[in-house]
Amino acid sequence: MYDFVNSNSFIALVTFGVGFSAICLYLKQKIDHKRDAAKLILQEIRYAEGKIRKYREVNKYKLYDKLLPTNSWNDNIHLFIKDLKEVQNLDLISDFYGKASYIDTIIATISRQKNDGSMPATSEFPVVTALSNPPAGMPQVSPSSQVPQMQTVIELPLFSQKILRVVSMSVEFIYNTPLVEKLRQISEKKWYHIL
Repeated sequence: MYDFVNSNSFIALVTFGVGFSAICLYLKQKIDHKRDAAKLILQEIRYAEGKIRKYREVNKYKLYDKLLPTNSWNDNIHLFIKDLKEVQNLDLISDFYGKASYIDTIIATISRQKNDGSMPATSEFPVVTALSNPPAGMPQVSPSSQVPQMQTVIELPLFSQKILRVVSMSVEFIYNTPLVEKLRQISEKKWYHIL
């Protein structure tokens, strides 16, 4: 027995065992990471859809709302390419995340404008309109002597609200689709099922 423990065969067997264990551990961690990423993506989709549904009911986001506090899809899309082989599947989730991220950007812009105090809905300011060719019979007037006219101009906040509404209404809900069901199945499988 002592000779076997000191033999090259025993050292090779131990080295093989350690290497095999390390590979198994690596694969398990990789699969666990994929399952955890799927769970997080499901949570993000559910949460963002809930916020958008609420917006569609009351036509308003709170300025502190954030649809995607984290964006796990962009960080982990490579893990699901094999499972979601169809291009439409990947595009559908990417489109959802893109629109939700854009809504977050618009909400942050509106919030920043309100906090800066630069958020009047409309403003009036004088605009001098110069007539390059006045109608016949009117004298030519220099631009410096023209009377300013007041014009109402829609500023960015109202424009942002309009974009916010258009984008929010264009989001396609995907949480209860077969596509997300595939992610749900991945998130519920044990590591030895995914191999």
